Amino acid sequence: MNLDLRLYSILLAAGLLPACTLGACLAAGFGPAAAAAAAGLASLFAALCAGRLIERGLSAPVSKVSAAVKKFIADNYRLAAALPKEGWPAAAALVSSANRLMLELGAFRAFQINQVVEERGKAKALIETIPDGALLLDDRGGIIYSNRTALRLLGIPGLSEEVSIPASVTVTALAEEISRMLASEEPYLKACVELPRPEGISGPARTYLLIAAQFLLPTLKRPGRVLILRDVTQEMELEKTKESFFQMITHDMRAPLSSIMGYTQMLAKSVPKTPLSDQHIATIIRAAGRLNGMITDILNTTKMERGSMSLSPERLESAALASRMRDAHAPDAERRKVSLAPVTGDGAEFYGDKVLLERVLSNLIGNAIKFTPPGGSVELSCGRLDGNVLFMVSDTGPGVPKDKREVIFEKYAQMEEHSSMGFGLGLAMCKLAVELHKGRIWVEPGKGAGSCFKLTLPAGEKPA
Repeated sequence: MNLDLRLYSILLAAGLLPACTLGACLAAGFGPAAAAAAAGLASLFAALCAGRLIERGLSAPVSKVSAAVKKFIADNYRLAAALPKEGWPAAAALVSSANRLMLELGAFRAFQINQVVEERGKAKALIETIPDGALLLDDRGGIIYSNRTALRLLGIPGLSEEVSIPASVTVTALAEEISRMLASEEPYLKACVELPRPEGISGPARTYLLIAAQFLLPTLKRPGRVLILRDVTQEMELEKTKESFFQMITHDMRAPLSSIMGYTQMLAKSVPKTPLSDQHIATIIRAAGRLNGMITDILNTTKMERGSMSLSPERLESAALASRMRDAHAPDAERRKVSLAPVTGDGAEFYGDKVLLERVLSNLIGNAIKFTPPGGSVELSCGRLDGNVLFMVSDTGPGVPKDKREVIFEKYAQMEEHSSMGFGLGLAMCKLAVELHKGRIWVEPGKGAGSCFKLTLPAGEKPA
């Protein structure tokens, strides 16, 4: 019998018992008052019986399920013993479902905890084995996690509640740089710190790269920081070796290159002039000039990085400077079937190093021609921007992706598809030269998918 029918039967019996009692009393000759009293007692008895039956069949099992669930949660989701099935079938089904739910929830929770513990163990093992120091810091400099390498590099003997960053860092140079990083609002920071060797230990000073990146945790009111300390001494030594190699190459190449250019010019005067000989000699001179420009870029870059480059400023006119460099690249553009438009815009006078700025514009125009497919066009214009002299070199080439527009101005940085087309020093030299003039250089999207390189130079008085 289902629950609805049982309840209906109980309620029907409870309702009929008083009426039946009243009728029986009157038939037996009891007075109206006595019959009514007997009917009232019968009604009370029927209510008590019905309540008892409902309690045993429904209320008690439901109460036990509720209490068991509370105890299950209080015991950290562990079920000590299953509830016995009792009461009406519907109540027994509820008890059975509650038992199954608590058992499966407990098993799932245990599985999840095991998974978390296992993943945490894997992450800890991985972080402890990497050679870099790694720390997670909260918004107050407290250490959420740190591997042993980081503690050793920072001079912290061990973790405790009193340890905080940078207050507990005993290495002065690292403490100062980390303090600056934690005080900054920038989401990502990088810096190099050189640490001398401890007394009694020979060898070069160690150089460490510090990387600080923000991360968010729900429990933090402000972003925390991931701090990485990486020993880049070997990389720096390799960089110095590379620089020395380039210096040696450039100095050794200057002499034979001068001989090639000199003898080529003499050859042009001594051999009979024919269209083919003129073409060959022009190709040699053009290639030698390009190589000479690359050597000059390497030497200029090194000098500017070392701070030994001295400017020779003179009064220049932007339109005239741009036109000279445009005319110098016209034969190359014609050979590559790229349209090189005349210089447009309003010229302006300013002071600058003529030789250095010619190399800057030569690199920008040369790159635009080199990376523009046949049938494309390159435009050079000049004007003013916020009181500064402005140069713009636009092309209809493939363009520069947004995430590469800063990277391409770094040394040896090249897009993958252009890795075989140079050393990656031209734009780095341009950036250093423009900044040496207190100017700025950047790249924006050009027409269609092309690029537009822009540089601004101060239009003030002659610099010191």
